[in-house]
Amino acid sequence: MRPGYPLPLPPRPRRSWLAPVLAALLVLAAAVTVGGGAAAIATTRGGGGPSRVTFVGGLDGPARRSALTALLDRRAKAVRNHDRRAFLADVDGADQAFRRQQEQQFDNLTRLPLADFRYALEETTRYDPLIPDAVRSRYHGVVQTAAVTVLYRIDGVDAAPVAAPWAPIFGLVSGAWRLAGVATDGVLPTGANGQAWETDEIAVVHSARVVLVLSAGDVARAPDLLRMAEAALDRVAAVRNGGWAGKVLITAVQDPRLFTTYFADNPDHVGGVAAIAVPYYAQVPAWHARPAYVATRVVFNPHEFAADPAELAHDLTHEFTHAAMGAATADDTPLWLVEGFAEYVAYKSETVPGSFVKRSLEGLPVQSGLPPTNFYADPRNYVLGWLACRMIAERYGEAKLIALYEGSRNGSAIQQVLGVDATVLASQYSSYVEKARRG
Repeated sequence: MRPGYPLPLPPRPRRSWLAPVLAALLVLAAAVTVGGGAAAIATTRGGGGPSRVTFVGGLDGPARRSALTALLDRRAKAVRNHDRRAFLADVDGADQAFRRQQEQQFDNLTRLPLADFRYALEETTRYDPLIPDAVRSRYHGVVQTAAVTVLYRIDGVDAAPVAAPWAPIFGLVSGAWRLAGVATDGVLPTGANGQAWETDEIAVVHSARVVLVLSAGDVARAPDLLRMAEAALDRVAAVRNGGWAGKVLITAVQDPRLFTTYFADNPDHVGGVAAIAVPYYAQVPAWHARPAYVATRVVFNPHEFAADPAELAHDLTHEFTHAAMGAATADDTPLWLVEGFAEYVAYKSETVPGSFVKRSLEGLPVQSGLPPTNFYADPRNYVLGWLACRMIAERYGEAKLIALYEGSRNGSAIQQVLGVDATVLASQYSSYVEKARRG
């Protein structure tokens, strides 16, 4: 409930007109009771003009939450039933541009092969500071946000629903809550406004193991991308043939917003990233502690669509490797192992000349240990991570490299898996890098 509601009752009226006022209030109370929900009085003032008094229902916490939950349930049911009219019934038409966006979003949602789709209301008012002034003014201040989890499962790809964050804005219209907008800001959880349906018109194409989302005008690119994706999955499966679904959802649309939303904290990094692998969980991590991992999505940077096919093939293999290792990856998994293993798989089927490695390492200081923890500070660390993983695979075997990754949450994994301590491994790695540096 917003501060200041309900307002104090007005002074007791004079006896000469008390009866008509009481009669009017009784009629209004009956109407509110029939409509359901608790009643409150909201007074708004603006521009120095007269006050505007509106009687509204459902402003108290339980009634408001119940109304918003019912709205979200209707919306999810409309998606599942492909009922466009029901989906739009709860969208306020005051902002025609927003309503058109919602029309497009419904069309996009119903193009996806959704095996499950629903909403879970987490809490209300959390992101109220993000409500634009224009929206707040339109609803005379009777407007609020909500933290909502979107739970959806892609048929043939996901074994369980994944959770994505959404921060809708609701306004009160004639006593009923309506969807009035969506909050957009870098403080929102990762993935907010970055889902495959939250863009312009999309096309969805399939292969045996891939669901590919493209901008509607890019359908001609689908056969080549699907062929490259299937080949990349084969390369990953040759190393990691189990422990994951082996199927992926790829979003490759022209709208840059779907990609840049994942770089809210580091917008300068967008230009140097071809694609990202985004892990998804059974709950939104920003709102729940230690949720269970479910699946990884791959999102392409639209600025990289014109890249050389060999580079795209490498990028796909790299990102799919992240998906294959998603269940084994934790916050404390060393980044050199996370990124180095993805490069190891991507490079395994390629012939990498020694001159490439030598050139990549030029200017780097002599390595006295494993790759640095500030991994993303220098793109050459990808080469160092790859060399570390290649060295382990050559010296100890690929199975041990995978076992090291899977056991990396254990601080003693190096000793347990490889039979040497971290100091010995670091020394072996430093010698390996110096040999590669010399060509």
